[in-house]
Amino acid sequence: MSEFDQTKKAIGLGNLDDSSRKDMFEKFKSAGGEVVKEKKAKLEAEKKDRPQPKVRQGNVSRTEFDRSGGKSSGGRSGSGSSSGDSKSSQSSSKNSVDASAAYEKEISSFTARFAIKLKCWFARVTPFGIAEVTPACMGIFARDMKSALMEFQMVGNELLGNGSYSPKITQALDKVNPLIVEVLGMGHKLYNSVDVNELTEMYQLSPDRGVPIDRIKDPLIRIFKKLYVLYPYQESYRKGVSLAYEHLQKLEGKPALIYNSRRKKILSELDNLFGTIFEKMYLIVIRGENKNIPMVSKYMENLLGITPHDKPGQRHAGEGIPATESEESDSESTEDKPSEEKEAKEKEEVVIPKEMAYGLRLMKMYTIEQLRKKFDPRSENSPIPDSDKAFLAYLYFKEFDDNYSFVMTTKKIDLKQVHVAGNRVDYRQKLLDLYETARGTLDQFRIYQETFKEFTAHKANPGANYIEASKKTTALETKRSQHSRNVRVVTKEFMEKTRDLLLVLINDMKSKREIVGNMDDIMTFDSVEAKKRLNKKPVKQCIMEAYCFTLALAERLENGDLYGGVVELSPEEMKESFGVEVKDENDANSEKAQSVEQTLDAPPPSSPEETDKKSPDGIPETMDSDEFSVDY
Repeated sequence: MSEFDQTKKAIGLGNLDDSSRKDMFEKFKSAGGEVVKEKKAKLEAEKKDRPQPKVRQGNVSRTEFDRSGGKSSGGRSGSGSSSGDSKSSQSSSKNSVDASAAYEKEISSFTARFAIKLKCWFARVTPFGIAEVTPACMGIFARDMKSALMEFQMVGNELLGNGSYSPKITQALDKVNPLIVEVLGMGHKLYNSVDVNELTEMYQLSPDRGVPIDRIKDPLIRIFKKLYVLYPYQESYRKGVSLAYEHLQKLEGKPALIYNSRRKKILSELDNLFGTIFEKMYLIVIRGENKNIPMVSKYMENLLGITPHDKPGQRHAGEGIPATESEESDSESTEDKPSEEKEAKEKEEVVIPKEMAYGLRLMKMYTIEQLRKKFDPRSENSPIPDSDKAFLAYLYFKEFDDNYSFVMTTKKIDLKQVHVAGNRVDYRQKLLDLYETARGTLDQFRIYQETFKEFTAHKANPGANYIEASKKTTALETKRSQHSRNVRVVTKEFMEKTRDLLLVLINDMKSKREIVGNMDDIMTFDSVEAKKRLNKKPVKQCIMEAYCFTLALAERLENGDLYGGVVELSPEEMKESFGVEVKDENDANSEKAQSVEQTLDAPPPSSPEETDKKSPDGIPETMDSDEFSVDY
């Protein structure tokens, strides 16, 4: 036993409590602290005599050597560490590539693809085994999504596009957070009519059929990209709308009920857009990619092409609303459009057939106002605008029926029966049977008239309930679009069938001359119909002009300005097709009344002398075989 331990036992240190031990320790310290110093020195000596581990000695020596700047062993150590770092970086990059490949394989595996199909099927977005969007889902896009996006645009116009109050509203919102104004601006730019129409066009044409994902993939991704960027900032948008309408109420001083209803409307559309519609769009995107991509992931951002510039957070207080990258690219691309359009027009002018060009000239002989006066003398269709595609198709159909359809019904044209592939064919009866189907166009236009009346009546008196009125407006727009399509489709089918039959007669007159027995006879009409423009023209001329008219009208309904899901021509299309500049509604109505008095009083060309005149562009008002190189 050591001396120190004997002393502890002698004084009974083990039996003392804490207070007594502390008192004794203080006494020893006051006496000089020899015992404490002795114990401490003894412990330090034992620590020095204890051997140190070899590993610790090696680490310490290497560290000290590195600090001292040694060259020989230090150089070897540095080269070893650099090679180790390069190997580690290579291994890490290889691991990242392997991880990316493994992730790609995981999200595109059979199980993942099966899960995608199952999710889309459960959500009623696509059938299980077909990559096409169901009619029900497309109906949601055409109605609910379009209505929601238009509502976002209207709110943006009201809050950010008002020259009188928007600067004050923006200034007030910037005091809260500049991000709010930026998010409201993003909501304002969600609606793009081109993308929405491109997305829903096939559905509008065939509401009962599914739409292949490949046909709508591009516009869907463009719309989904904007929604995806705004998706995390829904609460900021809610807060911004509420604050903005509060400030707008203070500035305008109108009853609070008005602004509360507008706020509830947009917030309802916000829930609908990011609750139901956004999820369906996401499912279509991953179904089109055939990869089970998480909704919130870097992979999805890369797929949509989202950059930091697209995300909010770029704006500072007092600044304007930055344009999106897509808008900038659109503005840049519009600079190149005029030259591209000119080149396209020149190409079209080169390849257009002479018969087609003449048929277009026949259709341009009368202005829209002259056609209105001729076929709508009671002005029953005056509310329908001149740019309405269904109405224009109806007017041209009536023009054909009035001036050219006699070649299908008259007995003055000697059409003989011939044998084709061993069967006797009566082209007179074929033409008569086909003419009976012309009633379809008239019936469809009557239905369209009623739909248009219902639509205009609702717009004039939408009712007090804003939400119900908006839903009904969307439903009537869809109904009008469908019936407009029906008018144009029926007209197109009739014109195509008539064109094909008349082409058979023309080809026969050029070669065998077996069907038309009196192709060189002059067609004369009774005194009542003596003003028809083909009066006193050869039979072959009448058949050729009827053919040219049907050829041109069928083409316009199939691929031209009268085709498409949009029910009215744009101002640019009106100027291109008819040379008419569309202005504001009030100015248009006043000028329309004046133009009716001036243009409608001018009689259309009726006599042979007038119709034989050449137009300013050199295309003749009448056609003969020599001018069109048609050898009978």
